[in-house]
Amino acid sequence: MSEGRIPGRTRTVGIVVAVAALAAAVYAVVSQLTGPVVFGEDDREITVSSGTHFSIRLKDNPSTGFRWVLAAPEPDPAVLRRTGGHYDADEPARPGSGGLRYVDFMARGAGHTEVTLRYCFRCGTPQADEQDENSRIRRFRVTVD
Repeated sequence: MSEGRIPGRTRTVGIVVAVAALAAAVYAVVSQLTGPVVFGEDDREITVSSGTHFSIRLKDNPSTGFRWVLAAPEPDPAVLRRTGGHYDADEPARPGSGGLRYVDFMARGAGHTEVTLRYCFRCGTPQADEQDENSRIRRFRVTVD
């Protein structure tokens, strides 16, 4: 092997790694630009196509002890599947300030179902008051074409 030359196998591995990194970067940019469809808490009737990823956006302030949870009855799993969610704090983020909660779903198959979200105090803990009169319920009727 001569000096300053990269062996063929090493060069091939480098090209494969660079192409994979480029593909991952392009995917990340496209995902950010074409992210899921977002519906607000006033969008009580939601219609999407099968295979669509979408989010329901709700005002939230986790510092109060309240949080949004998926409540019973859960959506029909043949029509809709929850895929996660995230919280975006208001800017500038300060202790006690609120933000927006995104609850993410994927439309699986044609049909109708209902999503019920409950804003409850310390949900899932022994201190939770399931009959908390301050809790809020938001119901969304989802149609998947």
